[in-house]
Amino acid sequence: MGKLEKWRELIQNGSIILFWDTKILEQNLKQLDREGFEIYSFDCTLWNEKNFHEVLANTLNFPDYYGKNLNAFNDCLSDIVPKEKGFILTFKNYDVFTKRYPSIAYDILDIIQLNAWRNLIEGNVLLGFVQSNDRNFSMPPVGGMSPDWNSDEWLDKNREL
Repeated sequence: MGKLEKWRELIQNGSIILFWDTKILEQNLKQLDREGFEIYSFDCTLWNEKNFHEVLANTLNFPDYYGKNLNAFNDCLSDIVPKEKGFILTFKNYDVFTKRYPSIAYDILDIIQLNAWRNLIEGNVLLGFVQSNDRNFSMPPVGGMSPDWNSDEWLDKNREL
């Protein structure tokens, strides 16, 4: 039996994967790029309750009729069909956005997790990579699954705790 594809290793505990160390995040992104994933990255440092919709819409090429609300985000995200295996939404500095807008931050990840299951049924993969500068970052269960740290940072000591 061959080596397990990286995305299969990562998705075992849900489609939302947490990262603290940006080097580990970048290593995973490079490997998944080689596996045929489209990668979309967002720096959430300057996001607020309004502009994050514009950033998502522009980066993900949402149609002009995008309603700039979470229901519209869910609808447009569900319409994305990857060219190859799947796609990854990478949110850097998500802890900054989460501190300011915890409910919206939660809802975004919940929508991604729910769409990830739909994608799997259709033979595609959607992953959400969440980078946090807070080593203790956590999020309530999204789509019925608790976002967990990647395997390299799963142990507290690997996040220098």
